[in-house]
Order: sequence, then C-alpha cells, then structure tokens
Amino acid sequence: MQNIIIADSHMESVESGAKTIAVRVGYCSVEPGPLEIRSASGFWSTTKVDVVSVQRKAISDLSDEELNQSGVSTVDAMVRLFLPAHPCLSTNSDVTVIGWKAA
Repeated sequence: MQNIIIADSHMESVESGAKTIAVRVGYCSVEPGPLEIRSASGFWSTTKVDVVSVQRKAISDLSDEELNQSGVSTVDAMVRLFLPAHPCLSTNSDVTVIGWKAA
C-alpha cells in the first residue's frame, strides 16, 4: 500500500478531516487509490485515506487553500519551509499536490 509521512503537528488535522492535501517537492509517485498517512515520529496511529487527485505544478501556482493546509500563507513562506532540505528550491520549482478524502 502507498504511504506518506506527515509532520506530527499536522496529524490531528489529518485525523479530523480538516487537512486533505499534502505538498511534496518534485515528482511524487503517489497515485489515486488507498493511502496510509503516518506521523513522522510514529507517535500517531496510521490514518487511511483515498487519494482523489495528484497534481504537479510550480510552487507559485499553489492556491491559498493548498498553502494554508501546508501551514504557510505565501509561496515565499512555502519555499522557506522546504529550503533546509532543498537548498536550490524557488517559487518556480515543481511540487506534487496530493489530495485525499477519508477512507
């Protein structure tokens, strides 16, 4: 089964259904269908969801909702969030937006 890791700080909103997307830098091979979401620390129990959309776009094309669900308010803040792991990232860099609904 497909799975992704989410920061512990987002797991409560995943479980409640408030968070329904994840943004990943570059190409992410997730496909529509069942997905397990795990917490980074392993503290939270695994949440099962159904992927309903996978979009690839530039960071500058992210919607306000996509930014908000990622915990940031601007594309520049999104770049700063990912810079420690991706030092060459810019607002023109591609990301994968994974959308889901409760299983």
